[in-house]
Amino acid sequence: MRPTFLEALGPAADTAVRDLRSSTDDPATLEHRELMARALTLVGAWVRSGGPAQADETDLATAHGYVRHLAARQSAHGTFVGGDNVLSPPDSAFTVNDCCDALELLAPVRAESDVAGALAEDLDRIVLRAAPALRTGGVHTPNHRWEISAALARIHRLHPDPALVDRIDEWLAEGADIDADGLWSERSPNYAVAVSCPSFLVLAEVLDRPELLEPVRRSIDAVLALLLPDDTVETVQSRRQDQSRPFGIGPFAPLLWHVAVRDDRADVAAAARRAVTLEMWQPGAVAARAMTDPLLGRPLPDRGAPAAPAAPAREVHHFADARLVHVREPRRSVVVFAGSDVPAQGHVRSGLANSPTFLRVLAGDVVLSDVRLSREFFGLGPFRPTTLTTLDGDGVLRFRLTESVEAGYHQPLPTARRRPDGAYDLRDEGRFSAAMDFGDRMVDTVTLTTTVDVTVLPDAVVLDLDLDGADVPWALQLTFRAGGTVTGMDQDAEGNTVLASGTGTYRVGDDVVTVGPGNGSGPGQPAFYAPGQDYAFLGGTDRPDGEHVFVTGRAPGRARITIGTGGSPGTSA
Repeated sequence: MRPTFLEALGPAADTAVRDLRSSTDDPATLEHRELMARALTLVGAWVRSGGPAQADETDLATAHGYVRHLAARQSAHGTFVGGDNVLSPPDSAFTVNDCCDALELLAPVRAESDVAGALAEDLDRIVLRAAPALRTGGVHTPNHRWEISAALARIHRLHPDPALVDRIDEWLAEGADIDADGLWSERSPNYAVAVSCPSFLVLAEVLDRPELLEPVRRSIDAVLALLLPDDTVETVQSRRQDQSRPFGIGPFAPLLWHVAVRDDRADVAAAARRAVTLEMWQPGAVAARAMTDPLLGRPLPDRGAPAAPAAPAREVHHFADARLVHVREPRRSVVVFAGSDVPAQGHVRSGLANSPTFLRVLAGDVVLSDVRLSREFFGLGPFRPTTLTTLDGDGVLRFRLTESVEAGYHQPLPTARRRPDGAYDLRDEGRFSAAMDFGDRMVDTVTLTTTVDVTVLPDAVVLDLDLDGADVPWALQLTFRAGGTVTGMDQDAEGNTVLASGTGTYRVGDDVVTVGPGNGSGPGQPAFYAPGQDYAFLGGTDRPDGEHVFVTGRAPGRARITIGTGGSPGTSA
């Protein structure tokens, strides 16, 4: 018998419910979203275990306690107090969505249980009190439009009101912010799975607009294309918090299951089977939400014979707008990235793709998570390529990454712009600010152009570095996920692991990645990571965690570094 989603998730959900039952947390210390997530978890557990057919209503009573605390946090305006976003309509929408799901679960049984009925009445009051604020309130991130719209749709399903649909249509008229390759504008797996995709599922259902399912399908296709061998979804392209850490596919399980069942897709079903066994956030609440989706009550498609075809030897997925390429093979993934927003925007900022990682290589159990190139050049930070070009190579995959940076020295102001009192406007120069009227001065410019060709061979990834312009040192930092063993490399006086000559290795179990040859060492080409002025000014860094290995050099000049992924020194191009 093939399981349903809830049957597959059941053990993890049951564990989460048991943990919640034994929690000693003071509800007064919990934020509104956590209060309602806990209440929803317990409502779902009660319904799953039989609802009114069982005598024990402890879970419902506990859930009602959380809801009473939630009601006390609701402002006169209808939004909830608490969190860093003050009286936030979108943050309140997350909580209201959970309120509505709890009400949907209680609807068939609220008349059969006094406790369920009282809980449902309090939830209804909270929802109706919040509705005007969500109907008129604003947002501050792209995905908030869809979270609020989903909440309005759920409220409309419970309490039909054309004004709620009118507001949804205002947001939808802005267009779904998803590109041709299936990436939402924030490029974030976390927000795709937690907000945008589930919101569009609800909107398609409540409004009876099947066309709203298309963004979800495209997003799921992108997730499959970004899936790495360790069942994480690539995040280097993200513009949100997940850009600097792995993101497992587990949270995508309900979405994958829904699309696989709806569209009878074997490829999505295969991913869903793995995802539902992996870690996800709040599995008890996930189980409760899943009970409101009839498709999750059906097993995944199973076509039986004939057997599914073997995975292709190589897949190459291009994401044009994000300037990202994923080369996927059965035991290896190579990710090439040139889509950082920092060069165009001129600064590091929340909501931008800030990562200077331009290459990732996963080979068996060895994860080369971040390859970055630093230059000592006016504090402008690491190499962040602005173009990614596919080069013709007789069947060999080769990509060219380029970036040109410049800074300069400012000449005296023209005579007409000089002031005897020296009181000039405070202006930003690009690296720093000063009261010098920078925009009115001639500049002596210093430039540095960096080109990196990435060649993907069957047993290696070859980097050809070409730095032209200023005479400055550079350092290629290769960061391996911790847990392996480094050999063939030396420690410099600062404790950095440097490959000065020959070939070094990084081993995890039976899997080995090699790096080489070294490119010399010494005071003129130190090992360093320079995060850039935006970080250094504040004493911070964006240096990734892991085992760091350096190959160093000096511009202008060229170097070739081969990353062997076949267990022996890589083959040069």
